[in-house]
Amino acid sequence: MAKYNCITLKIKNGELENFDKLRQPEQNILKNGNVVYIYKGIKSKKIYIGQTKHFVERNKQHYNGQEEKFNIAAFDQVIILISSYFNGSALDDVESQLITYFIADNPKSKNQLVQYDNDEIINRTNGNSVNDYREREKVASEVILPFWEKELYLHEWVSTPTLEELRSRALVKYSPIKKLTEEQHDLLKEINSNPDQSFVINGDAGTGKTVLLTHLVAMLLNEQPNKRIAVVLQPNWIKTAKDIFKVYGMNSSNLTIATSTQLINADENYDVVIVDESHKLSRKFSKQMASFNQVYKGRFAQDNNHLEALKKLGSQIVLMYDVLQAIRPANMTRAQFNEATKDFKKRYLKTQFRIQAPAGKNYTSEDFVNGIKYLLYKDTGLLEQTNFNPEFDKSVFQDRNVDAYFGYFETQPLKNLIDWIEDDRNFNPEHINRILGGLVEPWKQSDGKDSSITHWHEGNIKRRWNSTQTNWIYSEEEDAEEQIGSVFAVQGIDLNKVGVLIGNDLQVDTNGRLFGNPEKFLNINGKFSKDDENPENTQEFTLFVLNIYYILLTRGIDGVRLGFWKNDALKEYMKKILEINNGNLKS
Repeated sequence: MAKYNCITLKIKNGELENFDKLRQPEQNILKNGNVVYIYKGIKSKKIYIGQTKHFVERNKQHYNGQEEKFNIAAFDQVIILISSYFNGSALDDVESQLITYFIADNPKSKNQLVQYDNDEIINRTNGNSVNDYREREKVASEVILPFWEKELYLHEWVSTPTLEELRSRALVKYSPIKKLTEEQHDLLKEINSNPDQSFVINGDAGTGKTVLLTHLVAMLLNEQPNKRIAVVLQPNWIKTAKDIFKVYGMNSSNLTIATSTQLINADENYDVVIVDESHKLSRKFSKQMASFNQVYKGRFAQDNNHLEALKKLGSQIVLMYDVLQAIRPANMTRAQFNEATKDFKKRYLKTQFRIQAPAGKNYTSEDFVNGIKYLLYKDTGLLEQTNFNPEFDKSVFQDRNVDAYFGYFETQPLKNLIDWIEDDRNFNPEHINRILGGLVEPWKQSDGKDSSITHWHEGNIKRRWNSTQTNWIYSEEEDAEEQIGSVFAVQGIDLNKVGVLIGNDLQVDTNGRLFGNPEKFLNINGKFSKDDENPENTQEFTLFVLNIYYILLTRGIDGVRLGFWKNDALKEYMKKILEINNGNLKS
């Protein structure tokens, strides 16, 4: 039995045609019941989404002449969604999800075809966040999904047949109107209520730092539209972020989106500066991109890193930070970061969003992340600076099922990872899957322009590195899905299934501890100069290598498989540390 009903009515001059011919229960719920509604204009192609407890009265309010969008949109039909699950929380949730999905279904709209009550949505999302409620999973599977696929798609209200296809898109993943946890909501409220206080938001990979960022921007633009806001992003995410802010109506003249170098060179003042991936901010360093070092002039001449300069541009600074994601000597050091943020309030995100453990398992996504952190960092002293739980369930690494979240291959790592990725695509064509690798095969930036140059070779298999670092996941190159991705192309990115080639830049010393081997690490800008080698820098280099693999291993939503690239020693180390018996794991 369906857990929802929908009623479709034609509209003429703002009136609901044939309303009096509806069944009495249908009339009653439209007059006095919880519903989500969608208006559509056949000629204008415009959509309006809302929710109400009194639809008939709400329809009259829309058409009373006060709402300009209804005066010009030429809506000629409306579909009303009803369900026994609908209460206050469910209405908010269903409405915001449908808005997000409709916008992702029309991503290239220049005229904002999908409309909604922007003030109401933004205020509600940040004032009364849509937290989990008892029937939330049932609403998603028994109401939203069939309503989209059996009603909206079949009757040509939308063009994307499945929600699964939409959920992989950035416009959905980072939507500034999707639900927030209580943890995220409390942080937003605290930041907004303390404009003279700066913050560091600490969080592991996949804990929702970027979602928090988009919500923060939405809240500030809506509640304090006169404030000047700057968002500092890595180059590989700027285009996606601009698309998100544009399609959700946040392309305000008071919003600036730039890299740290661009923002510092422009030298303008802002009320709020929000920095994504602040662990990657640059410092003065000899082996640094020239443009990064050229910002130290004028009032920034005495600064030692980009964060010191950015602090001079904003009255309030908000930093998204993960101590385990700095990956090169040119990133500002932990000591520099701690000094620059000594007066900042430190807050933590703990909920894991990205990684989804298979249904029916005893282990959780947190178990996987804690296990990877333990595997890589147990001898570094860094775990105490993260949200590490030593009581993680090792069974996530011992699950022998072919569809387990985690696994590894004993032989032919490249071939087996390719087969695993392609097998999943056959069953889930909407998935965005990639093979990623440590920086252990030589490459040059210019290689990306020549598809005949390959870098990874195994038997008859030849694969090349990612041809571009900017927007690589959505590259339209013919072989984009076959390219091997580097950390520079995927940091901050979600993928569905991820194969990771772990190379011999990460080795095990005679004391049974991991160390980074610069001789096998083939990114010259990722290691210290030979004349600058000392015990401290040696340890820092090891941390960079560990961080790279931590980032690669925490990209996958639905699964991760490892292939050991000329590195059997590390495979045996992993088995020992995570208590994996040879017979317990099936590739």
